[in-house]
Amino acid sequence: MYSSLKEYVNFLESKGELVRITEFANPVLEIAEITDRMSKQPGGGKALLFENTGTPYPVLTNMMG
Repeated sequence: MYSSLKEYVNFLESKGELVRITEFANPVLEIAEITDRMSKQPGGGKALLFENTGTPYPVLTNMMG
């Protein structure tokens, strides 16, 4: 079990199951569209960490694949 979300993100990254997106992604519709495409890939796709959302907070999606 993981004691924090950060620990789980680090685990996903160490297994190659996380994609960090550093380019700006609009949190209103763009993040949903990108996540939809990724989640339809075989095996459910990888987790996505949007680091530049125009807000003070990153957004993690598809974390369960």
